[in-house]
Amino acid sequence: MVMTMNKRKNYILQILLIATCLLMALSCEEVITIDLNSSNPKIVIEGTVTDQPGPYTVIISETADYYNPEAQPMISGARVTISDSEGNIDHLSEISPGVYETDSLQGILGRTYTLLVEANGKTYRAESTMPVAIEIDSLYFTQEKRRPHQNKDSYQVVCVFTDHSGKEDFCRLKVYRNDEIELSYGMYNGRLTDGNTIEFDRIRGDFELNDMVKVELFSIDEATYTYYSTLKDVLASDPQRMMSTSVPANPVTNITGDALGYFGTFTVRADSIIIKK
Repeated sequence: MVMTMNKRKNYILQILLIATCLLMALSCEEVITIDLNSSNPKIVIEGTVTDQPGPYTVIISETADYYNPEAQPMISGARVTISDSEGNIDHLSEISPGVYETDSLQGILGRTYTLLVEANGKTYRAESTMPVAIEIDSLYFTQEKRRPHQNKDSYQVVCVFTDHSGKEDFCRLKVYRNDEIELSYGMYNGRLTDGNTIEFDRIRGDFELNDMVKVELFSIDEATYTYYSTLKDVLASDPQRMMSTSVPANPVTNITGDALGYFGTFTVRADSIIIKK
């Protein structure tokens, strides 16, 4: 069928519009791409306080060439303190290059902890309040449907816990299979599940009979949740892991002073299960 003149004009206009959009997308992509090899070094601070017995550590380093992370230098000689909302303060000792350890501090539910770091002539600060713990109610497993060419049964582990009513809960789950990490960043946000019993079923690792599966449930604050969630996205876009060709951004931090990393306080609950017939 022969196109009318108007239809032909509309068709050409559509093609031009699509081409223009593609060019704009390519231009935007070039603008946001950064050269990680030539980025100015930044301080990286990673510190945690939990409700488990200390000591707790703060690790201080400096960014290096993204594609050569083994060259990441540690920062020695920093002054590091952690204080709580009850007036207790702990001056951390450097136990190895860039690794600082508390002496007497103990993490307690509901207290707010403040990290201060003085390094390279600058001061960095972060604050975190330790949330109430979410307890693990139970663990159970279900048998997965056998996939083509799979000669063994596989299983899925489910972690059951109860979200606090009237409170916004944030959690991270770490899962171990026979003492080796199987899942590092299982993230839970309770915004839409207030007070509900949760069956967290995103624990997939092709578990097999006689595997011992351990689940750690971390109750964390919103800032730590945001850090871990964006870190998970960064790892998913890491070209060295061959999952994407996009350049990773920096995870969102709660540390002031243009630092990278995070300072978080959280509770830890753990349970384990052995997969049996």
